[in-house]
Parts: sequence; structure tokens; C-alpha cells
Amino acid sequence: MLEIIAREEEWIVAVKPFGVLSEDRAEGGAGEAGMPALIREALPEAEPGQPSPEVRPVHRLDRTTEGLMVYALTKRAAAELSRAVADGEFHKTYRAYLTADPALPPSGEMRDRLFFDRRRDKAFIVSADKARPGAKEAILRYTLGEPFLWRGQTVTPADIELVTGRTHQIRAQFGARKSPILGDGKYGSRVNYKAPSLFCTAISFPWKGRTRSFSRPAAGPPAAGPPADGTPGTGPAGD
Repeated sequence: MLEIIAREEEWIVAVKPFGVLSEDRAEGGAGEAGMPALIREALPEAEPGQPSPEVRPVHRLDRTTEGLMVYALTKRAAAELSRAVADGEFHKTYRAYLTADPALPPSGEMRDRLFFDRRRDKAFIVSADKARPGAKEAILRYTLGEPFLWRGQTVTPADIELVTGRTHQIRAQFGARKSPILGDGKYGSRVNYKAPSLFCTAISFPWKGRTRSFSRPAAGPPAAGPPADGTPGTGPAGD
């Protein structure tokens, strides 16, 4: 059942599940239902024989990312929220679970030029001295948490603030630093983990003169052993 966090007349905040698309995808006569379809089904207005409510995406999460999203329910809200995204007034915070390189600093800023290859469905870091049409600046800030053992693997939680919102940005930037997200084989993880390990845990956006903020804790992989320093405990289960 879809988890709805908040609902106002012109927009709705809900939790996108792992494996679900941010948008409905129409390909030929088939296609794939995404979050808009799930929201339409969950809204009380979705009565048999009645027109389906409008549900308009204004931002995106990758299929393998779980977490908070806001959807517009009117054209006006879609325009206002899209403008907030374009003007940098829409903020998102993430929790990721990494197999981190020991050399990765405990906190910092990552700043790269990122090119997304649609044919290969993958983002690549482009060196500063290389001309690459379509490459865009990608910036994030992060803080690492306490590592813990999970199935014999050292896993490190990271809280991440996106400054820019490029496709696969978090996955690509951490993967390029030998600290891939747990189970993300596309960006270097060698751990077989088929569940969410990247979560959008908080969003905020301006609406009618005030900032609306929403948060939800990440689930995360269950800790299956003592913390990585060997002291007793079960790690950050329930984060």
C-alpha cells in the first residue's frame, strides 16, 4: 500500500517504493505504471467511472531509490514546484549505505562534471580538461556515519545533501571514489544486495510564502553483526 505523508489541495507527498518509476512510462501500447498511477489509485477521488485525478511529476528519483517525492495535482502547482526546482529552492536530503573506501574523508563536498549516457543508462565523471558536450556540474555535500558489519561486509551510512540534481549523481560520484552504494553493481559494488540502499529522507520546497518540509527515516540494511570496530552491538538497525 502506498505511503502518503501529506496531502493538500494542489499537491501530495508520498514515498516512492524501491523498483518503481517516478513517472508512468508509455511505450507503444504497453508501458509501465509508475508513481503517478499508484497515487491516482490511492486518492479517494479515484472512484470507478470518474475521471482520474491529474498527478504531475516535478522531480525524479531513480528506480532503485526509495523515498519522499512531491507530485502536483494541478497545473498551477506543477508550474510553481517546477520553478522552485529550477531556481534551486527545492531541497532534498538522502541517506545512502556505502561500501566506503577507507580513504574517503568523513565529510566533505564532491564537485565533478557529469555526463549521462542515455544509450548506456549510466553517468560518467568527465575530467576538467576534457571537452564533453552535455557534461554538467554536479555538486553534493555528505557526512559519513559509524560503519557497521552486515553479512561480513563493512557498511557505512552517509547523509547527503544534493546541491545539483543530476541523473544518477549520488551513485556516480561515490562510485567514482571507490565507495559505491551497497548492491549498486552499475557503479562498482560487488555486493549482491537487491533491496534499497539509497533513500530520499527529507524534502523541502516553498509554497504560498512559506517553506514546507517533510522527512521520513531510511530503512536501510539490517545489521547482522557487531560494529566494524569490533565492539558489541548490532549497528544502526532501524535508521
